[in-house]
Amino acid sequence: MRRTDWRRLLAGLAIATIGLPPAQAAAASKPAPSGANTVSELIVTAIKTVSELTVTAKIKCLNPDSPDSRASRPKVVSSFPAKGAVVRPGLLIVRVTFDQPMTCDGFFLADPPRQNPCPGSPQQMLLSYDRRTVRIACVVEPNAEYGLALSPDPNGKTFVGMSGLPSLPYQFAFTTSDGPVAATVCDALSEDETTARQIRDRHPQDCPAAPPGN
Repeated sequence: MRRTDWRRLLAGLAIATIGLPPAQAAAASKPAPSGANTVSELIVTAIKTVSELTVTAKIKCLNPDSPDSRASRPKVVSSFPAKGAVVRPGLLIVRVTFDQPMTCDGFFLADPPRQNPCPGSPQQMLLSYDRRTVRIACVVEPNAEYGLALSPDPNGKTFVGMSGLPSLPYQFAFTTSDGPVAATVCDALSEDETTARQIRDRHPQDCPAAPPGN
């Protein structure tokens, strides 16, 4: 399974890569070497097509506003997997959607004693254009129980809204079936109806529907 392909397929739905430590975020925003065939910004208005085009976009991270006593803390309104869901093993695109725009600060925490489906650091996630949805690619085993949490840990890692306030605590546990394995990015994306619908509406050529009978 190629765990990098999911970011390419979801690039049309995302505005920034988030969850990078400061040093990596700074490196990602540096201009490409002069000999590289990349551009930092591009607007195309044409009737002709090209066979291939690679665009290196700037990371668009915004600083939160000053905390407002009248503002409410962000809360999760939906997630994939949903709480208590049973999902396929293999590649899993985890999604959480908040009720308000978020900054580029965020971290998925383990929820012991359940297994962590997205271990390791840094966590590279995608933030949607409306800044309310965050996605991360994980790999899960069959017949297992997993859990994730969104809440401050002792090191202060949590998701932060544009209001400057940390998100409310949220935990979601789920289990995996004994198969079939989600072996491709399109397999994984199709499991989440919210993401699958966005792909169908905006980029149907990326994950074409399976022929009837398949």
